[in-house]
Amino acid sequence: MKYRFPWWLRPFLLRGVAGITLGRRIYIEGDDVAAVLRHELVHVRQIRRLGLFRFYWSYIREYVANRRRGLPSAEAYRCISLEREAFAAETEENL
Repeated sequence: MKYRFPWWLRPFLLRGVAGITLGRRIYIEGDDVAAVLRHELVHVRQIRRLGLFRFYWSYIREYVANRRRGLPSAEAYRCISLEREAFAAETEENL
């Protein structure tokens, strides 16, 4: 885990992003580091379970499908099944 996003990643991030997982690397910024880390660790496990390519393919496919259904960007993101699982883990104490 690294605290702070690297310079090369910053131009690609949407405003308000608190964490991102790229493969096994987790980058975090923000106030509630524990909750964000729990969220991102779920993505690490998902990548391990699905494989890198399948994880990102599913993630992007669901996001695009949600946008095509007319959902705004933030809601389309929150409706991705992989994100719903990760958001649920933010409040769990034992991971």
